[in-house]
This record gives sequence, C-alpha cells and structure tokens, in this order.
Amino acid sequence: MTDPVTTETRHQVFVSSTYLDLVEERRAVIQALLELDCIPAGMEMFPAANEDQWTLISEVIDLSDYYIVVVGGRYGSVTVDGISFTEMEYDYAVDKGIPVLGFVHADPGSIPVDMSEINPEAREKLEAFRAKVMGRMVKEYRTPDELASVVSRGLIRAMKQHPRPGWVRGDQAMTDAVRAQIAELRASLAEAEKQRSEIAEKAGRIEIDPSFEHGEDEVELTFVVEHGYSKERQTVLLDFTWDEIVDLLGPYMLDEAPEFQLRKILSEQGWSQLLGIEKGGWEKLTHPTTIIVDDSWGRVLVQLRALGIITTGKKKRTVSDRAVYWTLTPAGDEYLVRLKATKRGDGRQKPA
Repeated sequence: MTDPVTTETRHQVFVSSTYLDLVEERRAVIQALLELDCIPAGMEMFPAANEDQWTLISEVIDLSDYYIVVVGGRYGSVTVDGISFTEMEYDYAVDKGIPVLGFVHADPGSIPVDMSEINPEAREKLEAFRAKVMGRMVKEYRTPDELASVVSRGLIRAMKQHPRPGWVRGDQAMTDAVRAQIAELRASLAEAEKQRSEIAEKAGRIEIDPSFEHGEDEVELTFVVEHGYSKERQTVLLDFTWDEIVDLLGPYMLDEAPEFQLRKILSEQGWSQLLGIEKGGWEKLTHPTTIIVDDSWGRVLVQLRALGIITTGKKKRTVSDRAVYWTLTPAGDEYLVRLKATKRGDGRQKPA
C-alpha cells in the first residue's frame, strides 16, 4: 500500500484596482501574495478592459477564494453605464459573497496630480467608491511596502475567519482508491471500445453515432495567444463546426498520428481563423504563439470518440515514445471519405 498523498491547498486571490497609477502598489501586492503561496489573479491576465471582457473577468472572480481592492487617486476607465471596471468588479465580488479586503490610500491629498482624478465628475465618483469600500473590512496604506505588509496581515486573518476551499494539484487530489477506480474505468472503456469495433466490423456497419453533435453543429473552443517578446497572453473564443474539425484532423489520422501533432494543427487553424477576422489587428503581433487550452482540446477528443470517429493507436512503439496516438475507426474513415471526396458533376458530398 502506498503512502497517503499530502495535499497542499493554495488560494486564488483576485487583485482589483486602477492600473497606471498603481503599478508599484500592484507589484507589491502580488509579491506579498506569492510569498503567502497564493495564486494572484487580476487585470494582468486580461487584454485591455471593455464590456466584452466582463464574462471572462466575472468567471475568474467566481473561481477566486478572496478579493482585494486597492483604491488610490483615480476612479479608472468606465463602462457605458458610467461605472468603473474596478467598482463593477468590487460590487460583483460582494454580491457573490466572496471575502473582500479593501485597502485605501491614507492621505489622498498627497497623491501627485498626474496620479489623481482631475475631472470633477470622476473625482466625485471616486470619493463615493472610496466611501463604499471603507464601509467594509478596510485598511489604509501610504507606500507600496506598507500596502504589501497590511495585505499580508489582512489576508492571513481573513483565511482564519473565512476559510475557503482553495486549489489542489490534480495529482494530489486523488486518493489511491480513486486512482484504482479510474484505472478500472479506463480498462473497461478500452474493452468496450474494442468489442464495439469488433461487432461493427463483423456486422459490416461503419457508421458514426448520430445521437451526438456532429456535422454542421458548432462548438466554441478556447485558445490562448501569447505575444512573442512581451509574453502577454490573450484568451479568445472561436467557433468551429464538427465537420471542420474532422476535415482538418482526419487526413492525419488515416494512419496513426501523435496527439501533440493534432493539437498543434488545430491551434494553427485557430490562428488562421483569427487572421481572417476583419479589423482584428492580429496580423500586427510579433512572433505570436497560439494553442488550444486543455479543456477545449479534451472536449474535441471526447466528442470524436463518442461519435465513433477516432480511437487510440494500437501499433507497437519504442519505450521512449510516450506520445498518445490517435487513428480513425472504420466509421471515421468512411465519414472522412464522404466529407472530403468529390463526386463528378455535383461537387463535394458531405455526410448527413
């Protein structure tokens, strides 16, 4: 019997503030969070703020254990409704019941003019927001170093008073019993796939399972684009039909193809699709890298397996070759032929 796995929980903390006037303060807060073995999250992981970003921002706040807001001398960029993104994030975290820690500048009058609101309307909104934050758990600060100190103490206290689930590495979250159960399920699935293939071949049937989405049904996949030199990362959502995916990947699986190659091909297609977006500006990026995220790639594999289009490779390989290989099933091969082959007279004949 193996020794029990020791799990280490880490908490995700969303850091909210205006940016240009609080660069040093944000850097100090993030460093303090890292020293507490926390996972910082905030605007650094998003492209420039706009309403289209809100869905992604709110999802990240939902996944966070604690929320920190830092109020300096600016109200920040606003939505069409006239509310700043920082205040909108704050209100959302409060509504969701996430423990909120507020930190406000102790002497706003001492903040340099170029770091303060000049517009009277924005200054009035800032004061109202500052008062709202001070109505809850709040600490004051004067310097970035002092801010880092009060953040550390405040977060430690919040963790004791308001315990949160946090995050655990996937391999540490599984017990020996769960691992054994997963191994048994995988073995059962492999045997079931083998029997299904054998029965289909004997019966002469080479059809996909039409009860699952396929053909012109669309799937939304998530990609991450990393800028070559700046390492800035942008998350984008792209729509594909299942036929487009089979048409793209199928020919490579006429023989067995390694999974990393198939994933790279779909990632490159995602980049090509981005370049085709009018006024997207993607062509201006220098040495970009695009990759489909794990969840979306896993969704593609599961769907193609459920349809009966692909199965794992069976060829023997060297011990050093640890790649996972995929190949078309007889049904997948037939589907691809009907998808890509061209009939005389009436063009490409797509499968039903």
